[in-house]
Amino acid sequence: MKAILKLTVIAFGAFGLYNYFSNGSFENVTVADDVVAVDAGNFIAECSISREFQRTYMVFGGGYFKNKNLINPISLSGLNIADAKNIYAQYPDFHRCSSPGASLAIPKTKHLNIIPVDNQVLNELRASIKEHERNFSKGKERICVSLTGKTLDTQSTEVPGKNSTEDMIIMHQIPPQPFYLITSSERVNCKNLLD
Repeated sequence: MKAILKLTVIAFGAFGLYNYFSNGSFENVTVADDVVAVDAGNFIAECSISREFQRTYMVFGGGYFKNKNLINPISLSGLNIADAKNIYAQYPDFHRCSSPGASLAIPKTKHLNIIPVDNQVLNELRASIKEHERNFSKGKERICVSLTGKTLDTQSTEVPGKNSTEDMIIMHQIPPQPFYLITSSERVNCKNLLD
């Protein structure tokens, strides 16, 4: 289990390290009624809003991706704070790889494909991931983030000027659903939430 957790952290670190330290912007999201359109450069994806979303997670990893051909420029892996509290009650050090509680946390860790509503939310999420990486490398406490937004389901993709076969190919390149349109992200003190 320790190896799996370490590999997850290393993969996120390797995949996104370059992008963490570069400036980025994300201005290609349009929200109209119950539809969210994302201009990913080569194609436009339309997603339907399925429900409200509000959760707090203990962060276990994440990545920021500058590739303009992605629907979601950022992802986050985290443990729902309710699950974290339950595990913490028995194993207060569960967030450390050496803890027996780590094996309880790993299967409950969730991967979120995030579409930030604007640059402010994107920058806050990037700062949260950077802080997580700094804390993790120094053996400090984990951070938590409180996220608010909507859960999305992909409806369709459109490749401007192309045929439906190319649309089908694009659909197969989209990461597993759901996506999360995040309208607010706030770092919170994990210790206060767990105690």
